[in-house]
Amino acid sequence: PYRGFSTTFPGFTTSGMNTVKRDLLNHVYTIKGERPHMPDFGTRIPLLAFEPLDEQTVQILREDLTFVVNYDPRIEMIDLAIVPVPDSNALVAYLDVLYVELNEKETLKLEFTVGA
Repeated sequence: PYRGFSTTFPGFTTSGMNTVKRDLLNHVYTIKGERPHMPDFGTRIPLLAFEPLDEQTVQILREDLTFVVNYDPRIEMIDLAIVPVPDSNALVAYLDVLYVELNEKETLKLEFTVGA
């Protein structure tokens, strides 16, 4: 159903859930305003590397991940849990999603370094 192009996968093509995941990660790691002619595309997440590991940083991560999932009609968020890991200066997001047309569920584990 979903087809895409990626230089990170063998054969340079992706399909199905891998395409949606790749698009999701590309959106997450694009700084808001970085994409030409799309000032609202992207997140503040790449800029969190030097922010303190506090509730405000957790809230930014929650808002931006929610925005990215809501932006893509191919997926729906089921649940989002963000776990601070102070020993590693990281936030780990467990993102439960439903791939709409495929009717498949998955939990994505995304780790972000903060307070470095």
